[in-house]
Amino acid sequence: MILFLGSLFFWNIPSFAFSASQPKINCLIINLDYVNCTWSENEHSYSFKSMFTHSQILECSKYLQIKGVNVGCILPFDKSQRFNVFNTWLYSDNGSLVTQQQHDMIKSVKLYPPFNLSVVEKKDAELWLYWNITRNVSCTESQIRYRTENNAWKNTNPGKRNSFSLPFPTKKRYEFQVRARIENSCGESMFWSDWSKPVYWGSVKANNNTEILISMSVTSLVLYIAVPTGILITLSCLLVHNERLRIILIPVVPNAGRNVSNYLTGLFDNYDGNVEKWLSMPKDLENGFKPNFTERACPVREYIIVSQSSTDSESILSNPTDLSSDCECMHSYSSTSTIPGSAETPRTQDLSQVDIPV
Repeated sequence: MILFLGSLFFWNIPSFAFSASQPKINCLIINLDYVNCTWSENEHSYSFKSMFTHSQILECSKYLQIKGVNVGCILPFDKSQRFNVFNTWLYSDNGSLVTQQQHDMIKSVKLYPPFNLSVVEKKDAELWLYWNITRNVSCTESQIRYRTENNAWKNTNPGKRNSFSLPFPTKKRYEFQVRARIENSCGESMFWSDWSKPVYWGSVKANNNTEILISMSVTSLVLYIAVPTGILITLSCLLVHNERLRIILIPVVPNAGRNVSNYLTGLFDNYDGNVEKWLSMPKDLENGFKPNFTERACPVREYIIVSQSSTDSESILSNPTDLSSDCECMHSYSSTSTIPGSAETPRTQDLSQVDIPV
């Protein structure tokens, strides 16, 4: 008896192990176009067969493979078959049955994501979101999510409509996404479609243009720093190499504490009293003070004769002043006489020739 029970136990171990290692088959109706079945075990390349109720068994005509191993199968689909039970079989390479499973396909429909999303702002301060669905709108329902400035999502269900209105939007950036599924009146599905591509309204997009905005901000910062720096360097070079510009932009402020005599000291010590050089007058201005004409000197000869007689009280001027011919045009002459007093001894005084420039 013990041997019988022991043999029965060990006989059932392989069946338990085989049952525990059976792959799980998952099937979905994709957009009411075809059936997509995949299985969880990817180490062996199984053969797949299927059949809807009241139809014939079909072998897989198109396998899904990963590295040459069959991991799924794509099957044609008829809308009338959706409410029937779907049977599937997996076979090993030697043709033995690995597993057989049944599927209720009514709730296993997954639609394509909505597309052609657009946002329109109406005059009555409303945003209107529109989208398209690949299947009949009367059998589908939609769900919308939106957010502002990357905040938390807000969800809303507009039902069977393919439009949605948002009243009184702010000036922030809005992001919208939509997904769809088969609704209850047509046999509600457990699976929503994937979210659509986002559509934006308001300020600049954030998701796709984040790197562009960052690069623009960095470029602007570099320009704000480089341009003023370049201007300052250019002005510094001009100030160093151009003395006149330096004096105009940064005039020298006199030191009121110094004595005026300190300034005049340089006039006599360094420039020997030359005011023009001391003031650093321009050459043109200095030449303006020089005369632009010449005047010849006019020599004057003067003779004075004193009388010899002491008793003679009168003195006679013998000759008038002799002027040279060069001075005749000036119509000027000069003469003097000397009359001695009574106590003086009369003598003759001869004055030397004197040249007097006019």
